[in-house]
Amino acid sequence: MSVGAVALEAESEDSSARRATSRFDWIILPLIAAATVAIMGYGTKLFTDIRFAHSDWLMGKCVRQTATGPRADPNSVCYEKNLYDQLVEYRFNSCGDRTSLDCEKKPDGAYRIVLLGASNPMGLSVLEPDSLAEQLSADLSRSTHRRIEVYNAAMLGTSGAPELLANRMPQLMALRPDLILWVISSWDVNPDKPDDAPAPPAGGHLRLRDARRLLNQPKITMVLKGFLYRSQSVYMTAYMKSAPGIAHLSAALNIEEAERMRELPLDVTTIVDRAKLAGVPVVAVFLPNRGEAGILSISPRPAGIDPDRLNNELRTIMSSNGATYVDVVPELQNAPNWDGLYDPYGSHLNAEGHEYLAQILANALTGGAVPALSPNEQAKSGKTQ
Repeated sequence: MSVGAVALEAESEDSSARRATSRFDWIILPLIAAATVAIMGYGTKLFTDIRFAHSDWLMGKCVRQTATGPRADPNSVCYEKNLYDQLVEYRFNSCGDRTSLDCEKKPDGAYRIVLLGASNPMGLSVLEPDSLAEQLSADLSRSTHRRIEVYNAAMLGTSGAPELLANRMPQLMALRPDLILWVISSWDVNPDKPDDAPAPPAGGHLRLRDARRLLNQPKITMVLKGFLYRSQSVYMTAYMKSAPGIAHLSAALNIEEAERMRELPLDVTTIVDRAKLAGVPVVAVFLPNRGEAGILSISPRPAGIDPDRLNNELRTIMSSNGATYVDVVPELQNAPNWDGLYDPYGSHLNAEGHEYLAQILANALTGGAVPALSPNEQAKSGKTQ
């Protein structure tokens, strides 16, 4: 056989081998890809199951819907793991509030602040000692040299909605507050808005139906969001895509917003007037979420978006009803690391955020916002004693 014939035969065999390998690749590679996706998916599921193994979700376990919004079962205890793999205890008193203070009676000589709002002031995902109520109580007691109690009557969900708080005022006044501190978020006045930041494409690009269904499970989505949104740029990019559709960020009022603005002052009037009848002052604060705080720090502001609008509206409504309005937004913007005050999901403060907000509020309340807590009043009290 000639050299040329040998070469042709070798080339033919090599070509046949390549065709066989190619057919093999078309079979084995998709199987490898499917196996990889399955391993990653079930590995993630196993990770989240282990991570949340000792977690009793608040809703449906300790917290239930009532006529005045979500309320916790009296004397109940639930546990939930947060993003930092920390087991958080939620212990509720005999009135279903997250506090160890007695709701039936107030100690003689104690100055009681009743804290209102939703999940942020309640301290969702933070240990109770790190919550706003506990931090503010310690700061005020230290600076005033008095016994200052901050009774945490805030609750996750829609419990900070003005219309529900208005209906709940008889129960709140039964706590015998000396001051009502209302921490408001955009969720409280506009609960039907889109999520603050859309969920990442958790498996959305995969063509395998089982993998998509697996990765869309709530716990896994939470873990993926928490991981991706630790990056400020990733979070803000996602948030800015949804911002034009968030009503309270729009520079112009739409029909629903106009209706909300007609109803909100009525509820605020009910809350403040009922407090006034008992001689109890009301202090209101607007707390922006992570995305809102991020937009406030952008210069120049994106076209068609006015992140200051809701804060200004609330100031006007509260002041016109005789409530004291404390604007914490400037100091939050001036924080050395404002983004580090929020958890990666963006809707809630972390422990550092609660501490920072408590310091701002303690300075404001003792700096003239509430005369009873000012140094002059403390001096008078000392002379009287």
